[in-house]
Amino acid sequence: MLAHIVLYEVAGRVQQVKCKTCRTEHRYHGPTPEKRRSVPAERRIGKAVPIKPKPVRPADARLWEVRSAALTPDVVIWDYKLTERYEKGDVINHPLFGRGFVESATGDGMEVIFREGRKRMAMNRA
Repeated sequence: MLAHIVLYEVAGRVQQVKCKTCRTEHRYHGPTPEKRRSVPAERRIGKAVPIKPKPVRPADARLWEVRSAALTPDVVIWDYKLTERYEKGDVINHPLFGRGFVESATGDGMEVIFREGRKRMAMNRA
């Protein structure tokens, strides 16, 4: 009701106003309602949208299966930590992706084969 004078109300609701700027009388329209933002279906509360699994390269899946089957009981499986340094051939256990095999390691990154596929992982970070 900025820059308007209320001329009359009915049952507690403003009906007619006079504009101070242009001095015209008109019916009171009320504040404009805020537009509702559209929320994507996957973020709506109560609406579960199934997550599509990413396609896995068959060669990576086979390689993971072969390496996993070839593990011996004396192999050390390292828990993945961002601050640790890993080398090619190390076996790691990632909290989200599970067991993985380090394919290559350079400086502060490594490529690891997990059951779901290859992932580029960070390492050796302080």
